[in-house]
Amino acid sequence: MPHDRKLFIASPSIGVNPSDFEFFEEQRLHREADHSARPLHTQTGNKAATRFGLPQYKETPRLKVALKNKPLDFYGFERWILSSRAKDLLHAMDPAAFDFRKCETSAPPRHNIDNYWIGKVRRVIEEFDRGASNFEKAGRQWDVGLEEWTFNHAIRKLNTLVLHPGHEESLAFYILDYSLYPIFDGRLVEAIRGAGLRGLMFSPLQWPDKGDVRTVYIENYGYWKDQGAL
Repeated sequence: MPHDRKLFIASPSIGVNPSDFEFFEEQRLHREADHSARPLHTQTGNKAATRFGLPQYKETPRLKVALKNKPLDFYGFERWILSSRAKDLLHAMDPAAFDFRKCETSAPPRHNIDNYWIGKVRRVIEEFDRGASNFEKAGRQWDVGLEEWTFNHAIRKLNTLVLHPGHEESLAFYILDYSLYPIFDGRLVEAIRGAGLRGLMFSPLQWPDKGDVRTVYIENYGYWKDQGAL
């Protein structure tokens, strides 16, 4: 793997409203959907496997976007609601990394929009160079159901990330034990920035350069500030 490879956490932007949309009957659609094609991975310390990606919905999902503000290209957290131009860019750069489902989309009359899509990263990288990376685990926690202390192996804070060789062409993925947000390669981040797509922010997983300082990092800002990088 190139030592100068850039990786970023992709998370909702500060300063915009990532919840400025309505997904009609999402819980029912998710419950009735076919989940069999979603990849299964077992996180460290867990007995049950976790599913990634999107299910096959039995009907076309319906959305309403830009309820109060101007349209964004990315909405949402655990799964995205994204514009057609955002979907087209992601699919063109790394088609194997994502699941997309087209939606019937409406917006207030003042906005002229195309249909939006539901999108989510489906690729998972299970192992990485833990010795060369910097992260914090959730650690010892009280389990209310078991009524005992347990150790949560999930990564609660990811500051730097170094991958093992073999993943150079993976531009978007989840790290198995850090499933809060997906990781984007710098090539994908620059394409998103170059296209002017709005709604995501990118937290650097390596020493920030001058171009990265324009973003406030919700995930690892404190770490890089303590390192003197910001």
